[in-house]
Amino acid sequence: MLSALCCCGVPGYFLWPAAQQHPVSAVLPSHIADLDLRQGAADQRATERLAEQAGGTNLVSSGDAFAGVYGDDNGKRVTVFGATGLRLTPESDVEAELAHLTDTYQIEDIRAFDLGETGVHERCGVGRTRQGTVVVCAWADHGSMATVLLTRRSVDESAELTGTLREAILVRG
Repeated sequence: MLSALCCCGVPGYFLWPAAQQHPVSAVLPSHIADLDLRQGAADQRATERLAEQAGGTNLVSSGDAFAGVYGDDNGKRVTVFGATGLRLTPESDVEAELAHLTDTYQIEDIRAFDLGETGVHERCGVGRTRQGTVVVCAWADHGSMATVLLTRRSVDESAELTGTLREAILVRG
């Protein structure tokens, strides 16, 4: 019995999150929380550009890139871009993604947030664009990784919304 536990039980415990999180696909719903998917010509060009950029970064491992721009009635904007595919080191992947984006967005005060699921890592920090302040969040798990840019929200609110986006976008199986 001890042999079976050592052979199957211990490795199984560490592989369980990967088995739950991969394979996965991404589908951008037209509504998430109070946000609507924007489908204007400018938004389409922006999402195509982001999906292409995601295809050339460490976001893509072996899956498909996705990107979308969401907004609410109060002018708050949420841009999400990422990729599905097997990830062996999600924690270091999310850290590397934010380090890569720090040059572009001058991200400061990066904090980790717990999404309550083993193997899922989320980090958020405050950055800057030409239009002003933006919260930059990234998540990575064993089946996906994404970056989320959020305007006119606090870091805590942005982190919570990033978890909601992850749950709404990812389709397991």
